[in-house]
Amino acid sequence: MLSLMRKHAQSWLIKVALGAIIVVFVFWYGWNYRAQRGNRIAVVNGAPIVLEEFRGAYDQMMQAYRKQFGNALDEKLMQSLNLRKQALNQLIDRQLLLQEATRLNFRVTDGELLQAIQQVPAFKREGRFHPQLYEWVLRNNRMTPEMYEENKRYELLMEKLESCILGSIKVSEGEALEAHKWLKEETSVKYVVFKPSSYNNVEVTSEETEAYYSEHEKAYEIPPQVKIQYLLLDFEAFEDKAKVAEEEVDTYFELNKQEYATPKKVRARHILFNLGSNAEPKSIKEARNKALNVLKEARSGTDFGELARKYSDDPGSRNNGGDLGFFTRDRMVKPFSDAAFAMKVGKISEPIRSPFGWHIIKVEAIEEAKEPALAEVADQIRNKLVKDAARTLAFDRAEEIFEACYGAGNISGVAKTNQLKVHETEFFSEKGPIKGIVEARKFAKTAFALDENEVSEPLELSDGYYILQLIAKQPAIIPELKSVEKEVRQDLIQEKRNDLAKEEAEEFLNDLKDGVAFVTAAASRKLKAETTGFFKRSGAIPEIGVEPDFQETAFALSQSKPLPDDVIKGRRGYYVLQIEARKEADLKEFEGEKSGIMTSLLFEKRQRVMAAFLDTVRKNSAISIQEGFLD
Repeated sequence: MLSLMRKHAQSWLIKVALGAIIVVFVFWYGWNYRAQRGNRIAVVNGAPIVLEEFRGAYDQMMQAYRKQFGNALDEKLMQSLNLRKQALNQLIDRQLLLQEATRLNFRVTDGELLQAIQQVPAFKREGRFHPQLYEWVLRNNRMTPEMYEENKRYELLMEKLESCILGSIKVSEGEALEAHKWLKEETSVKYVVFKPSSYNNVEVTSEETEAYYSEHEKAYEIPPQVKIQYLLLDFEAFEDKAKVAEEEVDTYFELNKQEYATPKKVRARHILFNLGSNAEPKSIKEARNKALNVLKEARSGTDFGELARKYSDDPGSRNNGGDLGFFTRDRMVKPFSDAAFAMKVGKISEPIRSPFGWHIIKVEAIEEAKEPALAEVADQIRNKLVKDAARTLAFDRAEEIFEACYGAGNISGVAKTNQLKVHETEFFSEKGPIKGIVEARKFAKTAFALDENEVSEPLELSDGYYILQLIAKQPAIIPELKSVEKEVRQDLIQEKRNDLAKEEAEEFLNDLKDGVAFVTAAASRKLKAETTGFFKRSGAIPEIGVEPDFQETAFALSQSKPLPDDVIKGRRGYYVLQIEARKEADLKEFEGEKSGIMTSLLFEKRQRVMAAFLDTVRKNSAISIQEGFLD
């Protein structure tokens, strides 16, 4: 295939950021060439799925969720997401789709594969495919052409299959209109919240504590623990061995020149006339008229900074006379940036509308974009390439050491032969922490996936490659009550507070159903009846935030059914609602949003059809999963 590419190559091509290669090599569906060594964990119509495939899919899924949720991805959320099951299902679906494509006689020819690879931006320069760049990019991402081409062929095969299954799916304008009405409809409700934290006089007896612990002892279980020996191939230790030629620095600079360019910057002041997201046309017009009056003052010679201090609604810049400092185009919302970057120094803009309101902008200074010079960034590039090369050397060495450990069945003998230090941890749980290990969660996940005395493949962490061997495992144990009694008592008290809040909320709702006025019922309990103001089905509720059950219940209410059947459990406590008003969607907005809504609906339809297709295929397939694997 590579010789075929060379034959069709035209000339040197592209300017591409090396970081873009991450997008190119998403191996979610990729074949792991080392997977054949792993243990079989599932079989799909006779085709095996092995442990190494699962680990790769699981790690990628974990990284995706970490990027999405950040620090909110705690153990509870991970359990609710059931990542092990998700990852295995992804692999099963991949195998099923591959088998279906084969059954339907779909094929990807060498010509189709060649054409697809030649269109990948990361392999182009000046708009044309370059085979040397192709090899260089793959090599720097520890890939062979065979590995990449196999994955690309699968990707193209899946595109053909999806086109066959989903090609006839359409979305009508009527469907889009109904979706617009549903999304843009607003409601407002009265509510009270019964907070468990307000019940401060709850006490529990020793007998109640014992009974509660007896029923919930599993919740206080001390989880399994493991002890690990490991080898570390530190990236820094390979930097002295990493050799980078000057031509590599030159090549990298040419390919990534834009990364080192200084973009155009503008320094500006502004005066903001704030508008809410749901501002009425009258308010919008009044704010613009106010902006026009201030603009007259500014253009007549009045100091712009003083006008900003007097009139601007932007608390962040008002005291500085509206000064925003220097900023690049991407730092500001598009309408603001478009105006500011089109102006000359000293000019004052007409009122500019953005999601925040109306702005008057004065440009104070401009720093033009600057192309980088190789001499200015050569050392920076060289250091980066040295570190990249050190990682590659570390990876190659880690693979060699792993092969030796895998053959020997242990790491200690191989470490002695290769003059490597064997590190040993204390016992630790899957949640860590682990002394000496920064990325403890990732280390622990790998450790707990091992059987006793099993050696792991090289695990890449931020400081190097780790090769782990499980040397001891302790099962989970239920502690004696006396060692966790304080925690148990607190949990029991919290449960009682929760029950009291729910009970009083239910009594309040029953009073409303019996005809007692909402405000009267609240006042009798010394509670304040709050009003949300208008909110949509998606997004946050004013002063409350995102509460899915609250929102779903609120939109189920109407003037003919003003009260819910039950109280609503939320983060703050138990809510009781009563509808106040409903506002229909503004149909004038539909035309401007129709295209986006139809695109979104089409995506959802395609997802549902593909899910139904896979469900049917699953039901007609023989799928077995290793007993206990998902426990």
